[in-house]
Amino acid sequence: MVLYVNDLEKMVAFYKDVLGLVKYREHAGRMVFLTPDPNVEDHQLALTKGREGNAKIIAHIAWRVDTPTDVKEFYERFKAQGVPIDHCVSHAYEEMGNTVSCYFLDPEGNRLEIYALVAERDNARINRPLDLDKSVSEIVTQASGLSAGSH
Repeated sequence: MVLYVNDLEKMVAFYKDVLGLVKYREHAGRMVFLTPDPNVEDHQLALTKGREGNAKIIAHIAWRVDTPTDVKEFYERFKAQGVPIDHCVSHAYEEMGNTVSCYFLDPEGNRLEIYALVAERDNARINRPLDLDKSVSEIVTQASGLSAGSH
């Protein structure tokens, strides 16, 4: 994915410092390629100068992490660093399952999502609000729709 930005340096710092992406390549002052692991993927995100005005060109960018614990760790990091949290929700997908999702904003107001899948879930296919200030087990219970102790 390539994202046009107003302030390249500020955006690169955010994606490196907050999301932990690694700067893999750069065209000095013009474009930067970022990835979580340069040994696996050349880039997941490229940031390039050239955004005009305040238009938002995407609904959101999503990154999948391994576990709900990882989502909670990102959520805690976002709060500690003053990153605006948009909302937290469990999405219910027919095939994939339910998610633990945290939506947040980058410095230019783009909405981003960190999510993990929940292994077990009830039969209701509804989105549910999540409180990521709860314990991981409580978060998983919220996301799965199952009562505590049944998963």
